[in-house]
Amino acid sequence: MLEDLGVERLSGDADRAGDPFASDSDLPAGHRSELADYQGSGYDRGHMAPAADMKWREDAMKQSFLLSNMAPQTGRGMNRAIWAKLEETVRAWAKERGRVIVVSGPIFGPGPRTIGPGKVEVPESFYKIVFDPGRRRLIAFMMPNQDLTGHKIPEYVVSLKDIEDKVGIDFLSALSARDKRQLGTLKSPMWRVAGN
Repeated sequence: MLEDLGVERLSGDADRAGDPFASDSDLPAGHRSELADYQGSGYDRGHMAPAADMKWREDAMKQSFLLSNMAPQTGRGMNRAIWAKLEETVRAWAKERGRVIVVSGPIFGPGPRTIGPGKVEVPESFYKIVFDPGRRRLIAFMMPNQDLTGHKIPEYVVSLKDIEDKVGIDFLSALSARDKRQLGTLKSPMWRVAGN
């Protein structure tokens, strides 16, 4: 999931109402996740583009709860803990820096597990790439899809190349070969956030 996250997108009063999760009717039945797939699975419906990034507009908030924006994610110690903290940190970076580009997604292993009647695949891990186009800085994370209680976000900083090798996607292909090479192999230290 790709987000162009500017300061203006982090303000507003759009809010989640009730239980807004829904299947994506733009996708054909049999090729989309359904609510029944998650029921009793033991997995959370983990947002790729977080709802808290969508306060700027009601329809954006509503669309963030479509199951096409979700992947089965371990709840305790992951979705409701370290992953949520990473999402919060990325919002703080967007506010401090004015704008960041964020790419988030699942990484599937060989012979993946599935949940529900629709056999929705359970990722073995998740990635998040954060690029500051103004400063031309990048930081990337890869976290296993498991209870990570007691672990800290900096433990999961990886290079962009680590993620590209895992998922087979060439990210930031619009950059020059030199910039891409420099940013792709860099394992950035945690970015500072104003007030910390």
